[in-house]
Amino acid sequence: MHTTYHRLLFLDRDGVINVDHGYVSKREEFEFVPGIFGLVCAAREKGYGVVVVTNQSGIGRGYYTEDEFWGLTNWMTDQFHANEAPIDQVFFCPYHPDATIEKFRQTHPWRKPGPGMLLAAKEQFRTNMAASVFIGDKE
Repeated sequence: MHTTYHRLLFLDRDGVINVDHGYVSKREEFEFVPGIFGLVCAAREKGYGVVVVTNQSGIGRGYYTEDEFWGLTNWMTDQFHANEAPIDQVFFCPYHPDATIEKFRQTHPWRKPGPGMLLAAKEQFRTNMAASVFIGDKE
């Protein structure tokens, strides 16, 4: 049985959760944005589920692997949990039209600003998108 949330807080990763140093793939490169744990705690206290939606074209460009991405992501979500600010789900898009790895070279509906990751979260959590919030660092 899946958890249902009336509303979700969608967070971009690079530039919102962590300082965007460009293709961050290692713990030593990962610097949490000040206040991010407090933001997630406050959202959860208000009844929001919390979902990360992140473009990760560095995978498609061969800068790091999916396994490396998940290693960092699992560490990141552990840090949120340790700060009593758990993340419900992480959605990512490794695809990019200019990817160097052929299987990732495509225009994909999950790649932001496309709605694919948000729609997948909407379906998974049966959420009301009109009551949800998205925080990103780019237009």
